[in-house]
Formats: sequence, C-alpha cells, structure tokens
Amino acid sequence: MELFSRVDLSIPPSRRFGVSVGREVEEALGGRLSSLRLRLESTTNELHHFSRQFWGQSTDQACAVIFNHALNDFNILVRALWEGDGRTAARTSRSLYEHLVNYCYIAGEVEKSDRYMTHRAVTHQLISNLQKRLPLLRKSQRQREAHRRNKLGRDSARDYQDAIDLYGTGFKKDWSKENLYDRAKKNGLEGDYDIYRLLSQVTHGSTGGTLGTVRRGDGPTVHRMGPSIELAVITFPEGLSFFRDLCRQIESRSSVDSRNIVDSLNELIAGWGVYKEACEWVDKNLWPDSPPLPATAILAIFPNGGTRWFLWEPSLGLMTAAKPPANAAEIEEQAKEHWGFTPDGTHTGDDEGRPITVSVLATPVTIERDAKWIPAEAILQPKIGAESAESFLSTQRVFSKFGEAAPQRRTE
Repeated sequence: MELFSRVDLSIPPSRRFGVSVGREVEEALGGRLSSLRLRLESTTNELHHFSRQFWGQSTDQACAVIFNHALNDFNILVRALWEGDGRTAARTSRSLYEHLVNYCYIAGEVEKSDRYMTHRAVTHQLISNLQKRLPLLRKSQRQREAHRRNKLGRDSARDYQDAIDLYGTGFKKDWSKENLYDRAKKNGLEGDYDIYRLLSQVTHGSTGGTLGTVRRGDGPTVHRMGPSIELAVITFPEGLSFFRDLCRQIESRSSVDSRNIVDSLNELIAGWGVYKEACEWVDKNLWPDSPPLPATAILAIFPNGGTRWFLWEPSLGLMTAAKPPANAAEIEEQAKEHWGFTPDGTHTGDDEGRPITVSVLATPVTIERDAKWIPAEAILQPKIGAESAESFLSTQRVFSKFGEAAPQRRTE
C-alpha cells in the first residue's frame, strides 16, 4: 500500500485529496510547453557553440570560473522551470544575477580577478575544518576522508594566510571588499537588484519565500508540499535574462560572438506568456478548492465496553494508535451515554464487529511511539475515500461540552 496518494490533475480540485506530487507536474507542463521545446533545443545547441568559443579564447581564469558557474546554473534553471520547481529556479536565478555582476566587476581588472581566485583558499580551509559529520562514515571511509581534508588544509594553509595578511580578516567572509549592490551599481546593473532581493527571500527563508506554497483564506491555512509554480512563473523571464545579459557582456569584453545565443535566448524569453498560461493551468489543478481534511482523533468503543484512541489521517486513508487525551474519561463517558451503551456485547458499529467510532475534532492526541499505520477501513467503513471522509466529518452532531467532539456510527 502506498503511503501517499498521487495527484491526478484530471480530477477537479474539489474532488481530489492527493497529498504527494510525483511526475505529474512535469508531464502536464511538458504537454503544454511543446511550442517552447524547439526554442529550448535551439538555445541548447547555440549555447554549446558559444561555450566552446569561450573556453577556447578565455585567458582570464576568474572569468572562466564565473562562466563555469553560470553555465551550470543555467542548465539547472531550465530543468527547474520545466518541472515547475519555482524555489530551485528562484535560487538559481539569484545566483545568475551574482555571476553577471561578478563578471562585469572583475573582467579586465587584474587585482579584482586575483582576489576572486585567491578566495578558493578560504573554501579549502572551511572544508578541511569540517569534522562534525565524519563519525557517520565507516571507519575506513572516515580515515580516508579525514586524510583528504587534512591534506587539503595543509596544502591551502600558506595561500590562506597570505590572503588574510594581504586583504585583511574580512576576506574570510567575502572575496570582494564591496557589497553586491555597489558592484552592480558600478556596472549599471542596479536596476535588477530588487529582483535579486525578491529571489533571495526563498534562500533566506523569509515569509515571502513561501510564495506559491502557502495559501491563506477564510478557513485554515493550506501548506502545500510540492513545487512553487507561482514562483516559477515570476522567475522564468528573470533568470533567462540574467544569463542572456552575461552572454552579451562576454562579447563586449572579448572577441567571442554572442549574437546567435542572445537571439536564441530572446526567443525563449519571448515565450513567457506560453509558459505562464501552462503554469497557471497546472497550479489551478494542484490547489484544493477547500483546505484538506485535518488529522482527527478517533475514539473507538468496542462491544465489551473497552475503548481505544486513534489518529486518523483522512487524506491518507490511514489510522494509527494514539494515547488517550487528558480528558479521555469524560469524552468516553459522554459518548457511551449518547449511544445508550451497555457492555453486553450487542453494541457494535456494524455487522462485522467493528467498534462504534467517535471523531473528536477539538482534541489533539499523541500517537504511540511504535504504532503502525493501518488502513482506515480496518476501524471505519470498508471503503473510505476522500468524499466519504468529508461526509463522515460534516454530518456529525456536536457535543456541546467538548466543542467539536461528535459520535458517529459507521456509514457507507
């Protein structure tokens, strides 16, 4: 039995309670982005020729390293966009802006280029000092990794100390003595800094970074576990434009011809409307029309008068044993009184001997430490699905004493 149901985008959100997104988004987007696929293939081909020219002509190591960063991040960006993964796309686009600024800042500047390259000694020292997780490895693995890191630390120690002596202790934090905004402004790139700040909200974990995965309404807030497609829509033209602008800057500062790759990227960027429309269709079919049913405490009353508490996950169709709440005795007494229950073996939830079940909506319960998840129909009705689960909760009477605690016999 699968723990998580899959999202079927052909089912209207009001009838779908799937909680796991697999390849559905990518497949749905792929079918709606066919007109952009040729543009993407053209861009990929042109980028291959452009990068080969660049590697053959580049004489500045720092510029070559920055382009290496940017080329890999561009490939990650495209993959994330085609999967609707807005969070990864935002983080990667943020990096592409930094690569663009850094390239413009150091190109043709020997001192700045040297600072950039020298900073790798700081990275090597940081790696060599990482010891905390080594005990997770087997003994032989741990010894080899410790030896590798120690050697990396020894080999980079002189370069590291020379860099600190030359550039000061602030060099440990950043290779440049100027912040990103100042570097951008010196190269006329400050106009995109607000976009960079927006994309940074995902990386920095701010509230705005949850765009596309949290929805607030009149009822409970819905937290979606899956791709932020709304963020992908925003990111699409920005990340691609940052990389296009980098290609332009490379041509302006070298003899590498960027006209074909820039034209190809412009055609891809012009397809934003197609991308936006496809994403909005998929996103609409991912969000439920109403908040998913909450996890609910279930009280089971057996024919002999015994009781057990469970936690029921309606969206999963699963239940597990739970510890009784502090006021369990009062709830159990009231539930039995409601049903006119006597422990004579005649009171059951159905003809198959299942117990009477009571959903206690206002009472949180803690699951047993080693409890196993079981199909809900083992305790509730034989075939409980999203719609019957919703009906199960919506048709119950309310116990006035316990707020939203209500007893309910099994229903088909």
